[in-house]
Amino acid sequence: MFFIGTHFQTVDPKGRIVLPARFKRLLNPTDQDHMVLTLGLEPCLVLVPPSGWDKFADSLAGLDHNETTRDAIRDISLSTVELELDANGRLTIPREFLLPVGIEREIVVVGALRYIEVWARAAYEKDRELRQQASRSIKDQLL
Repeated sequence: MFFIGTHFQTVDPKGRIVLPARFKRLLNPTDQDHMVLTLGLEPCLVLVPPSGWDKFADSLAGLDHNETTRDAIRDISLSTVELELDANGRLTIPREFLLPVGIEREIVVVGALRYIEVWARAAYEKDRELRQQASRSIKDQLL
């Protein structure tokens, strides 16, 4: 299961976005009703199916238990929430997640293989050329 493709949408006044049907079809039956939302490394949100999040959490739990790891786990936990998909395939994104990444209305939902990114459209378009350069470099190695 790999999420690929880009979808342009708007966030409704209640903070809801639509999980693209193409992405929803890729979810395991046990993942159909929920997604885990966390802040990305770039100014975007990251949606992960629960089964994928379980693997990530297991990796975190397997790290050395020291102050740095505990701080990282606290920070990740602070910026992570489980969301339910409603009957129309929508996710309600809490405002406290939208604001830090600059999402107001127009968004881009991007398949990033094992997870999905949600970007403010302006931020996503701004770095398009940098992504294309990185893509060319990677494609040159792989193709």
